Amino acid sequence: MVDPTPNPHDYAYDYSLSFPAILRDLGISLAVTTYQAGGLCLVTSDGENVKVTNRTYQRAMGCYVHPKGLLLATQNQVISFASAPHLVTRYYPKETYDTLYVPQMAYYTGDLAAHDVGLMDGNIILVSSTFNCIVAMSQDHSFVPIWKPHFITALTAEDRCHLNGMALERGRPRYVTAVAATNKQGQWREHKNNSGLIIDVTTNQIIYQGLTMPHSPRIYEGDLWVLSSGTGELGVVNSLGFQPMIYLPGFLRGLAFHGPYAFVALSKIREKKTFGGLPIEEKVGELRCSIEIVNIQTGLWEGNLVFHKDLEELYDVQIIPNYRQPLVVGYDQPDDIQLLFDLPSPRK
Repeated sequence: MVDPTPNPHDYAYDYSLSFPAILRDLGISLAVTTYQAGGLCLVTSDGENVKVTNRTYQRAMGCYVHPKGLLLATQNQVISFASAPHLVTRYYPKETYDTLYVPQMAYYTGDLAAHDVGLMDGNIILVSSTFNCIVAMSQDHSFVPIWKPHFITALTAEDRCHLNGMALERGRPRYVTAVAATNKQGQWREHKNNSGLIIDVTTNQIIYQGLTMPHSPRIYEGDLWVLSSGTGELGVVNSLGFQPMIYLPGFLRGLAFHGPYAFVALSKIREKKTFGGLPIEEKVGELRCSIEIVNIQTGLWEGNLVFHKDLEELYDVQIIPNYRQPLVVGYDQPDDIQLLFDLPSPRK
């Protein structure tokens, strides 16, 4: 048996009465990342209360949950966790966890400014803002470039357009977001208020431009959803352009769907040099760091989890389906990492 004690750095938070009930009714929990505080948080519910368990990972960014585990992009690694529900009773017999996420493998990439991450044909892929492209992990190299926007003329470690988001369709990248169609280092900062774009990866053509620092494109039930982060709007991009559904009081970054609900991550704006002067600051006196639930069938807000004090910025939110009480085994649990083993079943 190992010690399930969570990270001693607990975040202060409160939540609407509806938030734990929605998680319970959907039979899900949430994986939430914060690069500012360096953590991968699991948000769970018993129907009445919410629990947030944090594991420390430096500059935790993109997260991707899949049937066999989850992926986490950090400052210089991409870590692959395996879901191991069969280990719960062996190592945590007194706890009520229904699965463990155990770190099994890590790719050391250098600082790619990794943003969204996913799987394509079983291979880990991610968006690198530093190199302005989608890359694949490799056993032989730091990474292998697999796609870049047509306006980027060189593969170089210069954040030229701030490529950040990736929407997968049937397991392959379909759309990406960038702050501006610029081709010089840092030039996107001069155009952050109204030049945000969405590119169709299959054609390498811009399908919409005019968003304010867009992030987190997602395809759900046939629609292309995106966050206009700098205006605080969640909406759909279609033949009519960007169609906002709801305004939320924060810098939006992190989006996931389950059933009729969108789960949206909100952040405060801490780094004024990069993110200051956005329209959202003119709308709201004090921005919020939270997870907001929106009913996409009605367009109405239905609940939230709000963080206070130490936690000001989030990056990603992912749905963990079918598990209500998962646990991540982290580097900040040295005894667990040392003592937890998962062996293959013996051959008969």
